[in-house]
Amino acid sequence: MKRIKLIKTVSLILGLFLMLTALTSCGKNMGKPLMTLGSEEITVNMYRLLLSRMKGNYGGGDDTVWDTEWEDGRTYNEIFTGFVKQNAMTYLCAMHEFGKLGLKLPDSTVKKIDSLMKSMTEDHGDGSKDKLNSILAQFGVNYDILREMYLTEEKLSMLEEHLYGENGTEAISETIRDEYYKNNYVRIKQIFFYTANKPVTNEDGSYVYDEEGHVTTRDYTEEELAEQKEKADRVMTSLTAGQDFELIMASQNEDSAASVYPSGYYLTKTSEYVKEVIDVAFELSENEFVRVESEYGIHIIKRFPLEEKGYASGTNSDFFTNFEKMLRTDLFTAYLSKYESEIKIDDELLSKYDVKSAATNTIY
Repeated sequence: MKRIKLIKTVSLILGLFLMLTALTSCGKNMGKPLMTLGSEEITVNMYRLLLSRMKGNYGGGDDTVWDTEWEDGRTYNEIFTGFVKQNAMTYLCAMHEFGKLGLKLPDSTVKKIDSLMKSMTEDHGDGSKDKLNSILAQFGVNYDILREMYLTEEKLSMLEEHLYGENGTEAISETIRDEYYKNNYVRIKQIFFYTANKPVTNEDGSYVYDEEGHVTTRDYTEEELAEQKEKADRVMTSLTAGQDFELIMASQNEDSAASVYPSGYYLTKTSEYVKEVIDVAFELSENEFVRVESEYGIHIIKRFPLEEKGYASGTNSDFFTNFEKMLRTDLFTAYLSKYESEIKIDDELLSKYDVKSAATNTIY
């Protein structure tokens, strides 16, 4: 059974700001209202498009995926449908704020979207809007609604830039960055021993590679597994006796990436790393160590204090590629949440739609 790795989507609510496009002003034939805030609304048609995009980006048409249960007993369908609902509410708040601030898209942006729609009609509809509409219908929209959604996406980007851009009204200070860093990251180092996928080596100790350039691996024998566990036991005994973690790591570690990241690994709860390691890393106190086993091997990890402005260090850059984007998205969400209590939702209508029953959309 195919499974979705939620670790890659925990940060989904953050990423959806660039992916989802759903709101518009009242007065246009956008369909039956589903959520309303002031003069802004999300209609059933818009919501169906969002659900179809979610299905296309995470899981596709294999409905067994959506019936799979997460650790808390909820199905992926319930979890991801909830993500779409929350983001739709956030977008509605954003459009409300866009109007309150009196912002307006420049003509050049409107022309860009019109050019995109023209190309889409030519490429997907053979020059016919009617043919394009017959394709879009499965996702709940037509040419006009899709165009309006693309314009809305541009409005949302403009609003975020207006608030948090270089000259934004809510400029991000170093104090805010530091606080976000301290509240969302942990730094660890690890002493690692493989118990799966043992690299195959030549007589000189060099790795053997396959035709695609990957290191060839094999299963560990029972004797080798016992030896790996004994190594880990000895390390834990030494650490408990007070020996220096980094000194042992320098001589005992099988994690080749350790030399690339001398400051250790910076992790958030949504990092794409070993789940068992992430979970325990956030439970540790600074300078505390623990042994964790995963499908890959034995991890002996220690939590280190965060470096001062570690997010700005070139040595750590691989761990902070999305730092600014995630920070802005979190601030944007928090800023707009003040309007959520004012949103009117047709719950009965909303309950009729979910990700599982949506069409799979990877294009629009």
